[in-house]
Amino acid sequence: MKIICIGGGPAGLYFALLMKQHNPAHDITVIERNKPYDTFGWGVVFSDATMDNMRLWDPVTADEIQQAFNHWDDIEL
Repeated sequence: MKIICIGGGPAGLYFALLMKQHNPAHDITVIERNKPYDTFGWGVVFSDATMDNMRLWDPVTADEIQQAFNHWDDIEL
């Protein structure tokens, strides 16, 4: 299958990674308009439900993220 991801943000990159893991024969291209290592000050927040889904589909990456990120339970709105 030929897959083109428009945007190399967290969702596009992770989708490409999961699809390639699912079937290494997939031909995947990620198109990004910005230069490598450009950052714009955003962060990524994963809920407990997101981490549970990630563990289901990609336990290796989920474990790496779990070890590297900051976790807090108290959230005040």
